[in-house]
Amino acid sequence: MAIAEAMAGPPTAGSVTDIERLLAEHIRLFCAQCDIVIRRGYREIIRGGAPTPDLVERHRRDLHWALRSARLYNRLTSSQDFADRSLAELIEAKMRQLEEHWKYIYERPSQEETEKLQKMIQEMFPDESRACSFSF
Repeated sequence: MAIAEAMAGPPTAGSVTDIERLLAEHIRLFCAQCDIVIRRGYREIIRGGAPTPDLVERHRRDLHWALRSARLYNRLTSSQDFADRSLAELIEAKMRQLEEHWKYIYERPSQEETEKLQKMIQEMFPDESRACSFSF
């Protein structure tokens, strides 16, 4: 049963309860806030030049708590009796997006990973002299 249908009337057997509806609303708000955190990280840290240590720390803490919360919401929505499967899929996708954002900003690749990537790029683009002129 869709959430909108369940919101139309009082809960009956098989419909969404008030707590389930509240949880769904919280998850939607949470996902919107996660998008803001991710956009801010991209704008202020990745593309922003030289972010201040305070800005990086604030973003790191926001992202840390977003990840923890996403994992909790994912556990709640992965239950078979959670009614809104599309919302369960959304929170799972959001959790993965947050994890990738964390890795990109806060977990630099090892020297071995960097060398492996450089070698792969050289093999794929042997004529590009600038192909490996990057660093992580």
